[in-house]
Amino acid sequence: MNRRPTLVIAVARPASPPGFTLIELLVVIAIIAILAGMLLPGLAKAKAKGQAVACMNNNKQLMLGWNLYAGEFNDRLVRSAGLDSLISVVSPTKNYPLNQWCMGTMASPPSWTNTALIQDSLLYPFVNNLPVYKCPADFKTSKGLRGGGGTPTVRSMAMNCWMNPINVWAADAGGDRPVRNFRKTSDILRTTDTWVTLEENPASINDGWFVLDPRNSSWVDVPATYHSGATGFAFADGHSQIKKWHDPGLIANPYAMATTPRDKGVDFRWLAERTTY
Repeated sequence: MNRRPTLVIAVARPASPPGFTLIELLVVIAIIAILAGMLLPGLAKAKAKGQAVACMNNNKQLMLGWNLYAGEFNDRLVRSAGLDSLISVVSPTKNYPLNQWCMGTMASPPSWTNTALIQDSLLYPFVNNLPVYKCPADFKTSKGLRGGGGTPTVRSMAMNCWMNPINVWAADAGGDRPVRNFRKTSDILRTTDTWVTLEENPASINDGWFVLDPRNSSWVDVPATYHSGATGFAFADGHSQIKKWHDPGLIANPYAMATTPRDKGVDFRWLAERTTY
């Protein structure tokens, strides 16, 4: 039998494209590193700005509730309190004889991670928003001041200790240099220059008070520096502000329990002049 010849066509495969050489790979990695170095600081600044804006909004909401409370109670300010009137355990009957603007301590369990005490406090019905009590840049948890696991604490804010205290701060009991305790909104003569709440240092925050005695020259409680060395404030007229500090005593160690001014008291005096008269 005759067989027809078979035509075989050989198709040449294209040569495999060459891979990256080691030098080319290193160049690509270097370019990525340079771009990351250029972009990451900008992203970090944008994140910090976003947190500062959120913090200012939180403070404004607190002040709205604070003013609504005063309007509901004949100009009377919501009560504040220090350690002598601390409430750190939830009452099943919701009966708190020493109820105040915000109960609980951020220094020890269980109240530092429990939202019930905030919700049972006097101011909460006029705010009705738990996140406004906690700065988004505050990473303190039940595991530590810087976070690293655990349950987030529920509050960053503390109130000016001269705002309608249940018991006046001990240093104000007597003496020839009395300090004004504000009982009604009409007692606050300079609402735009008198702060009501601020972010307290995560190491010093405990009760709902921030103590600053304008007759002294050293910090009792310490402001937080969450926003690139700055603190979020809320003022009696309802506006909020991010205050940049310059005192190395505040910004050198943002987790210090106590500190002494190292800028000849400039930052301390700024805050003292806006605390009371």
